[in-house]
Amino acid sequence: MRVDTLIVGGGFGGAFCARELERLLRGRNKRIVLVAPNNFLLFSPLLPEAAAGTLEPRHAVIPLRELLKDTTVVIGEVVGVDPSSNSAVVRDINGAEHDVEFETAVLAPGSVPAVFPIPGLSEHAVAFKTLADAIWLRNRVLHQLDAAAATSDPDARERLLTFTFVGGGYAGVEAIAELESLAVDALKRYPNLNPADFRWVLVEAQDTLLHGIDPKLARFTDRTLSKRGIEVHLGTRLESCADKRIHLANQQVRPYVSETIVWTAGQMPSPLAADWGLPTDDRGFVPVDERLRVEQRDDLYAVGDVAAVPDVDGGLSPNTAQHAMRQGRVAAINVAAYLGAGDSTVFDYRSRGLAVTLGKRQGTAQVRRWTFTGPLAWWMGRSYHLLMMPGIARKSRVLSDWTMGLLFPRDVSQLGQLGNPSPLE
Repeated sequence: MRVDTLIVGGGFGGAFCARELERLLRGRNKRIVLVAPNNFLLFSPLLPEAAAGTLEPRHAVIPLRELLKDTTVVIGEVVGVDPSSNSAVVRDINGAEHDVEFETAVLAPGSVPAVFPIPGLSEHAVAFKTLADAIWLRNRVLHQLDAAAATSDPDARERLLTFTFVGGGYAGVEAIAELESLAVDALKRYPNLNPADFRWVLVEAQDTLLHGIDPKLARFTDRTLSKRGIEVHLGTRLESCADKRIHLANQQVRPYVSETIVWTAGQMPSPLAADWGLPTDDRGFVPVDERLRVEQRDDLYAVGDVAAVPDVDGGLSPNTAQHAMRQGRVAAINVAAYLGAGDSTVFDYRSRGLAVTLGKRQGTAQVRRWTFTGPLAWWMGRSYHLLMMPGIARKSRVLSDWTMGLLFPRDVSQLGQLGNPSPLE
């Protein structure tokens, strides 16, 4: 199979690259193929709300075939790329392999959790990156409540209702804040449990939460979480969670058992780029120039979490959804220029700001040098996410969920059995 552009990955970088390419190449009879493991784009900024039940999980995703009208979407994976011959091997969802020759390619395979050799980590911790992770964590919180309500053993109840999150970045802070909010709302239906039965612990290796945000906002976030009874331990690391027993480097925190351990301590580039023989730096990122080209080639690009993209203000561009989205669009412009449509350009995007939702209508936001906290920041974050969500239908569904959440109590049904059909006996 020969294509004009092969896009690897269906995240923000890959999906928005394909969408922009469709617009730029319309009417030129060019074939665009996008290969992704899932048939949807996960709108990751809404993942914590999907986990907390303030948003229907299906509304946090956009079907790729709905988003991309003129792109051939292949559900599967690229198992090999030969940049020297502009060829790739694609394994589809049925396991069949296809040889693909491409004129241009955009690599956007994303990232994977950065896992360290900590005893017990791979056995007992879960990640918070996918929609499946969010659904599992929601069901986990509600399951633990049911289990705790059913036991009269105080030690068992303590273990069941202890939740540990490792990583105080955006994902970790939003996840623990939203899930704690879910638990508090659900607790109203459990007369034999009270808030003191819970223990929520957030562990961060650096001396501040939300590294890179204005220090005033980091301190506000710390205070907000602490007021809600969440233990925040800064400047310390998880040393072991063998047998679900938590040992921190901070000796002042006594070891304790946590039935639920969530690992949000960073991401690393997908190893696919290195497996394909592409040049990578010492952290595994693919270096690109200001036009997002790999090795100064005009026909090969890398964007998103896998790419080391020069920042217009020096250093490297942060690996955020808003940057990946814009990188995808710039890559599309340059691919189109290579294929004879328009002129190439450079990536010079500056961050518009950051917003963190903390549940209970609280949040922090930073726009340039201005900072905001409380309900206003929470509203600003939601408004920005809604603005960035593609498609009127999807926007309407999200807005409907939020409106219902303001008017009615949260749904606390545990749906852990979904996806597991009942066997015939």
